[in-house]
Amino acid sequence: MKTHQKYIFSLLTATAMLGAGSAQAAPIVIDDFSVDQDVGFLPAIPINIPSSSQVGPNGSIIGGFRDMEAMGDADDFLDTRIKAENGTLTFSNNVSTNGSGMIVWDGDDDPTVVDTTGLGGIDLTNSGVWPLDRILVEIISADLPGLELEFTIYDLANNVSTLSRTFASSITTPTTSAFLFDDFSGTADFTNVGAIKLEIDGPPEIDARFDLIEVGKGVRGRVPEPLTSFWTFAGVSALAGLCRKKKFCGSK
Repeated sequence: MKTHQKYIFSLLTATAMLGAGSAQAAPIVIDDFSVDQDVGFLPAIPINIPSSSQVGPNGSIIGGFRDMEAMGDADDFLDTRIKAENGTLTFSNNVSTNGSGMIVWDGDDDPTVVDTTGLGGIDLTNSGVWPLDRILVEIISADLPGLELEFTIYDLANNVSTLSRTFASSITTPTTSAFLFDDFSGTADFTNVGAIKLEIDGPPEIDARFDLIEVGKGVRGRVPEPLTSFWTFAGVSALAGLCRKKKFCGSK
């Protein structure tokens, strides 16, 4: 093989290796909310909306099943509601209602009980060349300040870690909130997870909407790694230059 051919081959090989490393950064989807579900805390209202339920099995949900429960201090027609519909999760409190919603991913079980071994020991870090390091929550909007999100991670050894975040301002444009594993308090092993719980809270009259929850590294929808892109460009440019000089690409 000629020297210039070896050079191009080396560039393209490096590009392929870097691309393979980037592929390992693929996120783990916890829930894209494409499976519909509706729960509400609605005392004294004789309608068919349960305060808790489970949906599944479905491959768009980690562990196949999602539990949801609404809780609060609603009176009469005042309510707390948490609903997944058409890929969007909504949480709302009505007037004078202090309520919260809970979502649990722990396999097939009673929706009001957390099965701390239900996921069977999922590795959220994707241990290897490109480990994942955070839970990403895509928040579409929250019309009032005071939205609170708290994640709890349970491992198979009964260890627990939690991380809570309160948003001091309303959210008017879609944002991705990152819950870094290193910021969690507790001793849960993120390589051996048995259950994931998300609690959503907020002030009266809040309406909040969410799009996707996943485990990732950095923000979702990132462009290809800069180094990979550079070497791809370099390799292709060099190949094109050699072709123009008729020293490669099969020219005689």
